[in-house]
Amino acid sequence: MTGFDRPLKPTWIYQFANIVEIGDKITDHKQEFNKILWELDGEEGKRKVRTVLSRYYLKTEKNPKSKIVEYTPIIELCKTYPLDKIKPLLLFYLLMRSDTLRTLSKMIYEIYGNKEDIEYQFLRKKIIEKYGERDISSRTLRNFLTTLEYFNILKKQKHNYKWINKLQTDEMNTCYMLKFYSEEYKKSPQIFIDEIEQYIMQYFETPDLETIGRKYNGKLWEYSQSINKKQIIFHKSYTWNKILLNKLFS
Repeated sequence: MTGFDRPLKPTWIYQFANIVEIGDKITDHKQEFNKILWELDGEEGKRKVRTVLSRYYLKTEKNPKSKIVEYTPIIELCKTYPLDKIKPLLLFYLLMRSDTLRTLSKMIYEIYGNKEDIEYQFLRKKIIEKYGERDISSRTLRNFLTTLEYFNILKKQKHNYKWINKLQTDEMNTCYMLKFYSEEYKKSPQIFIDEIEQYIMQYFETPDLETIGRKYNGKLWEYSQSINKKQIIFHKSYTWNKILLNKLFS
């Protein structure tokens, strides 16, 4: 299991992305990052948050050890829109980039659904049984559940977690979610709406995906439907530039 060493707050992600520019040395922003993380005690805790956040939001998957800020769509989105507008995308992008967090999400969904309270100790036991690595498994689960708290999806009650909210996504969010699903997770220009995993979507309240697929056909992608398949293909000819997106979503 790849560990998830620290929980992340959406405000941290957003502020980090707004500080950097593509091509910057990440270490050049250490002091600025630490000011954002003022509420954390100790340099070690701040360092681990910087590392986790940089890995998923400031670097591409191909270059996880890069010391340079690389282009990711999240950086551009954070520089274009207010946090409240794109908050769901910050979590969704994290899920698309992390096999571990998708696996934890699948276990949560299969054991509890998205309504029943999550019993931390029981879930921890199941994860350790599956992966071993007691310390890494426990820390990763705890940090992920805390991240979901920070996104106001869960609320901790003693040793359990209660579902309190889903992140509401508008049409723009939903279109980007489909794009991230294609590029970051499936790594294919072709996706099938009916096959999108429910355990991934359990944290979000989205518009009807079929309606979205039809509405933006010929604008952001090619949509087609057969008896059992609702398909979206992202062609390179469909350019997601700011002018187009502002026209579509304004």
